[in-house]
Amino acid sequence: MPALSAIAPQVRTVPRPRIQAPTDASLFDQALRPVKEELQAVTDRLLSQLTDPVARTVVYLITAGGKRLRPALVLLAGASGQTPDWKALTDAATAVELIHTATLIHDDIIDRSPLRRSQPAFHHRWGTERAVLMGDYLYATAFTLLARMERPYIMQVMADVCRQLCRGELREVEARYRLDLTEGEYFDIIRDKTASLIGGCCQSGAYLGGCAPETVTGLTRFGVTFGLVFQIMDDCLDLIGDQRRLGKSILSDVDKGALSLPLIYLQELLPAAQRDRLFAPLRTQATHPAFLRRVAKAASATGAIAKAQERAQALLREATDSLDRLPLNGLAPSYRQLARYAVSRRS
Repeated sequence: MPALSAIAPQVRTVPRPRIQAPTDASLFDQALRPVKEELQAVTDRLLSQLTDPVARTVVYLITAGGKRLRPALVLLAGASGQTPDWKALTDAATAVELIHTATLIHDDIIDRSPLRRSQPAFHHRWGTERAVLMGDYLYATAFTLLARMERPYIMQVMADVCRQLCRGELREVEARYRLDLTEGEYFDIIRDKTASLIGGCCQSGAYLGGCAPETVTGLTRFGVTFGLVFQIMDDCLDLIGDQRRLGKSILSDVDKGALSLPLIYLQELLPAAQRDRLFAPLRTQATHPAFLRRVAKAASATGAIAKAQERAQALLREATDSLDRLPLNGLAPSYRQLARYAVSRRS
């Protein structure tokens, strides 16, 4: 994959943040209409893997309003080829959703998050010990499913993805309260912890769809870039989003000492003395609600959030333009609608 600087040129700061209003749900639904029936089959397959009474405790989290983005990307990439193996695609998409749910459970423990999809986080409802073990159980279930596919390539892709997911989380924990975190380091973290799985979804789906190698590579690149954009927008929403609509706590990044892209930009935009005063609580790891609100207000007023959004839009423009050179079985509009969803979403 080319260096980030090659696919994400620097952009100018604009005065105010913009989260555009078109209904993100409708954009998402339109984009995934070609695989709507197959996505329902994934949900059925997923629930069939959780028949054990212990595993059934996690069903509420899986069915509580998640968009199924990652399994949907497996299916969409598969439908972009000429010879999709729908049984294998269904199993791969099911495994992806199990892996994603496991990461949510573990992430919520690490972040001490009280909510997930407007429901109590798993560890709040069932306790930390059960949550850790449930996440492990879901990982094991996912790889059992992948092993039964007899598709070594998909197993290799997902094993590498899980390694990157863990590495990204470790990097993020190590970077907490680091006010000198660079933009490059931030992108390294989110490429691992978010974009790797989304890229792996597109890679696996394209392979199982019978796409040519150059199309598999192109869709993988799109998925990784989409994942970067998705995380940047998520970090912006953490500062200016509606908690009820998001279904999870806001201002959680800065509260745990994690510097997201808008906060990195905020430090660059503020005069040194003002920056030092504003971020003083992070130096002593003594965050409090009033501090969190001040940081969010400053990020909005200085244009730091808008600059991060512009960066996301620049990334995605190049990613979608690259799709024009790929044979996608008539599904290029779906990828473009997904791109619009990524930069306009409010939840």
